[in-house]
Amino acid sequence: METLDNKFFDFEKAKVQTLTIDQLERTHKENDVYGKPLRGIYHYELLNDIIGMCREQNYDVEVYDLFAAQNKDRNTPGVVLLPQVEAQFGERAVEAHILRRVFANIRIKDFDDEETTTNLAVAFHQKGIQVGFGPNVMICHNQCMLNREHYIATYSEKGTGRGNGVTIPEVLDIVKSWLVDARHIIVTEREKIEKMKQIQVDAQQMFILIGMLTALRVKCDTHIKEIKESRVYPLNQAQISTFTESMLLQYHREQRVTVWDIYNAATDLYKANTMDIPSLLPQNRAMVGFLTEQFNL
Repeated sequence: METLDNKFFDFEKAKVQTLTIDQLERTHKENDVYGKPLRGIYHYELLNDIIGMCREQNYDVEVYDLFAAQNKDRNTPGVVLLPQVEAQFGERAVEAHILRRVFANIRIKDFDDEETTTNLAVAFHQKGIQVGFGPNVMICHNQCMLNREHYIATYSEKGTGRGNGVTIPEVLDIVKSWLVDARHIIVTEREKIEKMKQIQVDAQQMFILIGMLTALRVKCDTHIKEIKESRVYPLNQAQISTFTESMLLQYHREQRVTVWDIYNAATDLYKANTMDIPSLLPQNRAMVGFLTEQFNL
């Protein structure tokens, strides 16, 4: 019987698979012509470096979630299976896979309360590396990024100006600064959560918000130059439909919705197994910006 550590992947059956860091380290390493990691660092090294920095601060840390995902890019797919390595290690062996699209939640337990833990969300993919920091809702593993500044990427995203030319050592330095200041960050963000819980949103206001989110999505996706905006929108069209359904259901069941409920409904959609990994943290950050503008958070 196969254990978790020696199981063989099958991305044909499921495009997103859970794994361990040990498995990640055993996957095929993608190098440049000089034998160095193609993206400057291996995915497992990045995660181990961040976990090591947490332990340097004497935090109780664990890998909360770890996913690898396939995507539709024919030139640089998220998962590549190497037949020549399969011949050595067996059909669909861990060692025969190149994984280019990885997402991890690294949990710090030291500041836990009844509702939230503390989390570093790490995305490693073809575009580069992204890291976000903040509370994580324990019951559903929803990542919260209530300060838009607690996010960094090695590449620039449309409309943000963030991350352009940022090196991997610089990313790690920024992550370390968050860890050093973690207690203050968590206190501040929990105060913001309480504020969000106190702001009620009536149905008419909610429908206005849904209309605004839809208009944002249209302006970003349109090909008409006069109205096009270059920015990350909080929700795509499919997500807007699911979000609207969730809000309608909450009004029906409880007759009240708060800003915290709105944000939670969005973060339920920002999961590695339900959306494109490179968009996960930027859309979360965009939703925080949107709600901050609307409700003066």
